[in-house]
Amino acid sequence: MRIGFSLTRSHLNNPLGASLRPLRLESNRKVRQGPQRENLEEPQKSVFEIGSGLLAPVAVAGLLAAFAMGCSNTAYLAQGEKLYTGAELTIDEKGEIPDKGELEDQLDLLAKPNPNGKLLGLFRFKLWLYNIGFFKETLGEPPVLLQSVTPDRVAARMRTFLENKGYFWTDVSYSVREELKTADIQYKIAVESPYRINGITVTGGETSIVDAIRSTMGETLLAAGNQYDLAQLKQERERIDAALKEKGYFYFSPDFIVFQADSSAGNRTVNLSLHVKKDIPVKATRVYTIGNIYIFSGYSLNRDSVQVPAGDTLSVDGRFYIDLDDKFGPDVIVRSVFFRKGAVYSRINHDLTLNRLMNLGVFKFLNVRFVDADSAGFPRLEPHIYLTPLPMKNIRFELQGVSKSNNLAGPVLTSSFRNRNLFGGAELFTLTGEAGYEAPVGGGQAGGNSYEISARGTLDLPKFVTPFRIDYTSSLFVPKTRIVLGLSQLNRLSYYQLFSVEASFGYNWKGSISTEHTFSPLSMTFAHLTNATQRFDELLSTNPLLRRSFENQFIIGQNYSFTYNDQLKEDHKNHLYFKGSIDLSGNLLQLAQSLFLKRTATPDAPYKLLGTAYSQYSKVDIDVRKYLNTIGQTSSIAGRLIAGIGFAYGNSATLPYVKQFHIGGSNSVRAFSARSLGPGSYRIPDSAAAKSFFDQAGDIKIEANTEYRFPIVSILKGALFVDAGNIWLLREDPDRPGGKFSGGSFFDEIAVGTGFGLRLDLSIFILRFDLAFPLRVPSMPSGERWVISKIDFGNPSWRKGNLMLNVAIGYPY
Repeated sequence: MRIGFSLTRSHLNNPLGASLRPLRLESNRKVRQGPQRENLEEPQKSVFEIGSGLLAPVAVAGLLAAFAMGCSNTAYLAQGEKLYTGAELTIDEKGEIPDKGELEDQLDLLAKPNPNGKLLGLFRFKLWLYNIGFFKETLGEPPVLLQSVTPDRVAARMRTFLENKGYFWTDVSYSVREELKTADIQYKIAVESPYRINGITVTGGETSIVDAIRSTMGETLLAAGNQYDLAQLKQERERIDAALKEKGYFYFSPDFIVFQADSSAGNRTVNLSLHVKKDIPVKATRVYTIGNIYIFSGYSLNRDSVQVPAGDTLSVDGRFYIDLDDKFGPDVIVRSVFFRKGAVYSRINHDLTLNRLMNLGVFKFLNVRFVDADSAGFPRLEPHIYLTPLPMKNIRFELQGVSKSNNLAGPVLTSSFRNRNLFGGAELFTLTGEAGYEAPVGGGQAGGNSYEISARGTLDLPKFVTPFRIDYTSSLFVPKTRIVLGLSQLNRLSYYQLFSVEASFGYNWKGSISTEHTFSPLSMTFAHLTNATQRFDELLSTNPLLRRSFENQFIIGQNYSFTYNDQLKEDHKNHLYFKGSIDLSGNLLQLAQSLFLKRTATPDAPYKLLGTAYSQYSKVDIDVRKYLNTIGQTSSIAGRLIAGIGFAYGNSATLPYVKQFHIGGSNSVRAFSARSLGPGSYRIPDSAAAKSFFDQAGDIKIEANTEYRFPIVSILKGALFVDAGNIWLLREDPDRPGGKFSGGSFFDEIAVGTGFGLRLDLSIFILRFDLAFPLRVPSMPSGERWVISKIDFGNPSWRKGNLMLNVAIGYPY
């Protein structure tokens, strides 16, 4: 028996539609069928260089295990059975092939069935569980045998797929390579350059519907020179249909459009002609305008009829509003309806109406029915909009476990009251109360036990509340004005109690399904420190900057954030997330006071509000994430970059503690304890570590993370990750030497850690265990910060001082 290592693509379903008809492309193709026996080539030898400690023995043990499992899996096969180990594709290029790599991936998906999967690319673990009868039905996977493979059908699917991509007259052959107990299949695909579009013509005379189609061709997707692609032809039909809907052709359908391709032009080009099917319904060729508009609020399927007394019908802006349960004022509903009497039917206005009404968050069901109502020979549609409301009020209690970035975890009891229609205009009022207890887990340090009690009221108004009018009619989403008032008390048992009040007034709106804006012209927080312990007082007395960051003060200013997230876009295989935030405090207030006061504000003599100094600073940060999914979406690579800077000035010498940056912990650089890293090369002296306040904070943060996520078996997932980053100060702090940021040396102060994670995907939540260890420690002397050579898993002392187990709920990003 031989064991080799190979990179095998994952084969998954790729449903393909049949060709658009009529499409007459004739060819003489034959699939050369097997089986044809060929000898396997000797696998190339590889040399693995592994670091010190037990890494080499572990690697050898892993290879021996893989060898043993590989042998044992084939030992369970019956006489004459052969284990199918996968397909190998070879593309024989007879001309220029654009995007060859992507084409290979797409063809690879058609090579069904998939072989039994390998764990970490080494051995078929699920098959082994099946063979030994251990969790056979739940975790195991039956063997994929050569007898179950139908290469002739696979070859036919590949040929059809290639034709749909413009690779006409392609030859696909295959051969079977067999060994004693295993077999794989080799597919050889002879491909010439794809056919390209020479031009497109709209035929069918001078009818109104054909003229309307011609008028849209300036936006055609089928430009001359494009590669022929069946999927693009389908997209063109959808584009034409959408354009016709905006012209009032309500009953038209993309299925009424037919393409024909003529490849006789030569030079590997096709001439496309487009025409409308004969005998389509007459209604599909007529332009419809909007007639009377009826809105039935409070509609229920249990009602025998929606007929109501005439006095209950209101005419508002040309729409008839019929309130069946007297819950909503008409303005908020009518404002969300974009149909206009006498206007040509528009699909855009139709979708705007559906989305705006559902985004009010008060309706359980929404249905729009169009009634034909021809008037004097003019085609008209009467929209009948039926709205079924949700329950307006509810009370909810939750008991949940919470895991935070600072490695504190514990139970939280939450109760909430919600009124979806506080003033009859779909205003959402939420009152929430929380009580929670937290204790250190997974690397948290002693003294972190705390409890918190809070109450928060939020009022969301489904419109912009401004001193001037803002027209917001182009988006599918309802804008919101948000008013927040909250109280909380945090008792950190070994240190202090912190009482805080927050209030804000702001706006939230979505520009599209992927973009969101949040702007608060007024955001205020007041924090009052009480019941500080002697231990905490001693700490503050030795650290002036930390003392200033905890002084009683107002945080009053403005903030704005922009978020881009394309994860809801189904046509995106890979996804991007971006969030950028700007946080300003005290600037407008300081400017106003400086006009009346005859002195300049300083941290030692600050301006005050209601007898309390307020913070003055500017802070900017970004969070960028990229998710790269493999073909088939079975595994992915996730990366994140965080960068931020905050600068205190005028009234303040330092950022408020709650606004400073932290790093380390289960959602950050996992090889270091929560919020223990930095700033810069600073390290808490061992003599002071026991009584030190363990949350390190800074004014600048740079962090980068990447991890490879993959399935192991059933609900168990795995991850390999690397984290890097640090925080720094903008000003020198005598109590934290080495903490100031320096453009020439900051890169040498980047901490690096790596590790392996296990995740239990329980559907409702993910329980995560990440074991990490440092590769680079910035607090070590310069020149000694890389600690890779010191890795020694067999040394108990090394394990105790370096291995960090992070336990958390959910992914880190």
